[in-house]
Amino acid sequence: MHGSGVLVPLRGNGRIGRNVFLGALACGLGVAAHAQPVPRLVSSPVTWFQRGTTNEVVLTGEALSGVQSIWVTGEGVSVSPGNLPAPAVSLEGSAGGLSAAPEASKTLPVRVVIVPGAPLGTRELRVAGPDGVSNPLTLNISDLPERLEPPSGAPPLAHPVAVSGMIGAGAETDTFRVAAHAGERVIVDVQANRLGSPLDPTLVIRDSSGKELARSEDVHGLDPFLEFAVPADGEYAVQISDARYQGGGDYRYRTVVGVLPYLDFLFPFGGRRSAVVDVEMEGLNLEGAGRMTLQVAPDAPMGRQDIRAHTARGLSNPQPFEAGDLPEVRETEPNNVADKATSYTAPLVINGKLADAGDVDVFKIVSASDQKLAIEVKARRFGSPLDAFLTLMDDQGKVLQRNDDASGPDARIEFDAKKDATYLISLRDLTDRGGARFGYRMSVQSPDRTPDFTVRSSASRIRVPRSGQVAVRCEVDRRNGFDGIVRVVADSLPTGVSAGPLTLGGGSGFGWLVLSTSEEAPLGNVPLRLTAIGEREGRAVTHPVSLPESGWLTILPSAPFSVAVAPAAVMAEQNGAVELDVSVVRRAGFDGSVRVLAEDLPGVAIPAVTIPPDQSRARVALRPNYNAEVGLRPVMIRAESGEGAQIRSTHAPAPVSLTTQGIPMFLTAMLPGSPFFRTDSFRLSAVALPTNSASAANVTEFVVKVDRRGLAGEIALSLVDLPPGVTAVVAAIPSDKNEATIRLTVSDAAEAGKEFKFAVVATASHNDRLWRQKTQPITLYVSAPEKQTASAASAVPGK
Repeated sequence: MHGSGVLVPLRGNGRIGRNVFLGALACGLGVAAHAQPVPRLVSSPVTWFQRGTTNEVVLTGEALSGVQSIWVTGEGVSVSPGNLPAPAVSLEGSAGGLSAAPEASKTLPVRVVIVPGAPLGTRELRVAGPDGVSNPLTLNISDLPERLEPPSGAPPLAHPVAVSGMIGAGAETDTFRVAAHAGERVIVDVQANRLGSPLDPTLVIRDSSGKELARSEDVHGLDPFLEFAVPADGEYAVQISDARYQGGGDYRYRTVVGVLPYLDFLFPFGGRRSAVVDVEMEGLNLEGAGRMTLQVAPDAPMGRQDIRAHTARGLSNPQPFEAGDLPEVRETEPNNVADKATSYTAPLVINGKLADAGDVDVFKIVSASDQKLAIEVKARRFGSPLDAFLTLMDDQGKVLQRNDDASGPDARIEFDAKKDATYLISLRDLTDRGGARFGYRMSVQSPDRTPDFTVRSSASRIRVPRSGQVAVRCEVDRRNGFDGIVRVVADSLPTGVSAGPLTLGGGSGFGWLVLSTSEEAPLGNVPLRLTAIGEREGRAVTHPVSLPESGWLTILPSAPFSVAVAPAAVMAEQNGAVELDVSVVRRAGFDGSVRVLAEDLPGVAIPAVTIPPDQSRARVALRPNYNAEVGLRPVMIRAESGEGAQIRSTHAPAPVSLTTQGIPMFLTAMLPGSPFFRTDSFRLSAVALPTNSASAANVTEFVVKVDRRGLAGEIALSLVDLPPGVTAVVAAIPSDKNEATIRLTVSDAAEAGKEFKFAVVATASHNDRLWRQKTQPITLYVSAPEKQTASAASAVPGK
């Protein structure tokens, strides 16, 4: 969502702010850093608003009593503090002084003003308090009168109108009445599944006597749609229910009713910039217009946008249209076979239709040079029912490639084309369907092979205490061979706030951008923008960091402690361990415990530790597992105190560099016949019997397997902590094998009725070093033999 935004303080003078986004880089955040809850928006009773209206709305959520400002993105919309509506029920005491009190922390009244010329589409609304910025709520701007589902017995609505409602319970049916006149052709469009609702709606139209006149389901996916020819002046009931008799708070819908223009189909699906495009239209209430010319401006935004038909009755529903820079052509029939195929030179875009069942469109493509070409069909993405099946052939008709469903039902083929060579492209529907709406947009061009990168993050609402730090995880994705350095910087930070920069080398997949604040940093919320900077062919390449939401930085009062970590760099082997020295400095007035923990690092176990009130230091262990990623990765340490909403935290000033070294072998034990390389614990059992016993109950065995990682020689095995009375037959693992079986025999000298734990140790030489490794603990249960008892027969009375 782009454009400007308005930040409205709830107290003091208003000020205008910009809606600033954290660009195309991926960064993630550690943990929130203060003692008070951040405002959270749950819902708004109204989410659709008509242009040129003023609306009083009560937002619901949590921690709303401390809200100080309201922020909304985009142009033409402003949101300011409102007034709570009078309660439907009030309380009155006999002596006065008693009244109902609303839950101020869970409600927030606002006034939403939409100017007449506000652009249609969505906006984000947020609220902010001293401890952070809320999640966004989505507002939708339309050109129709927007109404909530009216109560039973309400007067009929005039159309056009859009009614929003909710199927709150199973088997519930919502009904509202609309006044209409004979001869009108009224469209009724239920939008639910398309808006993300789980509702599977059924639409029914009834006359004033209750007689069913029309019914619809599953026209636009699960959503109903119909055109209703009004038979006589009167009132008509519109009924919405769930086809599966389900309901709930999220089973919402919006129903558009009116004699409105409606676009069923628009062709072609796109055009070249600077061109005039002859557009075919099919739909309802289009005033007889079946074709129009569309001027695509030279500077029209590249890519896809929505296009609507505008008549005296209003605006239609949107249909997608794509603007591009490639030459564009329309297919010409007949072209069902190779000898009737039209010849084109790549690159270009071909717009066409499979107009009849069984139709096949065949084209000849000539490559002007040795190049890689991509053929991509876009059909279902533009609402076409076509399920594209694409075939690439040489000029003799020999099939080179086929493709179906590369992107949903749309097809794509990529191949190496030779200079001046001719190729045949065949396109049909997978099930040989066709029709006037089976349109497609097929591009033939060299795929983008430019080395590039993006950086992304899961963090967007970032909180940091004064005189503290917060770490933002940034992940870089490299494509098409880009292996250069990427720097991540924070732009336009307020006074007293500094950052990195974070430098990600060619072998780095992620890093931590640390934002640090001084005691003079201004408290409150400011927009945050992060940028990723790389280099390609001697020129700087910049991308905004990609975040799930627009970025905000909240500066909080100082945390009651600081944290430091040493050393700055450590090394550990897979399946090994290394420790960090962590110290905390408590500020005056704070004497509580401090938890020290690390942000998640896949493949490395880092148990949290607690530093008691009378101590200031602790050791934190880093334990890479046997499959931990080899190489250099950053470890970010965080300290926190408190519980729940009262947690206060700060990160260390910088991450610790952990270098994980690979091991030449990894050993594990498991039961015989285990199909996988297992590392979990298991249990053996055997009976303590004399050594000369003929029974096999005192024998058990298990398997030791090795994952060789460069180690080629023999591996010696030995057992440690084997209990007395238990003997083992242990053989080495030969150089050409990866496992060995170990047999245990339990004699009557072993202590029965008890569990013992032991392990296997492997020893081998690799690169002039002796390597030893121990398996996970193995449990052995030693049971006593069953006692001999007298024959049951001798105990029978009378014998």
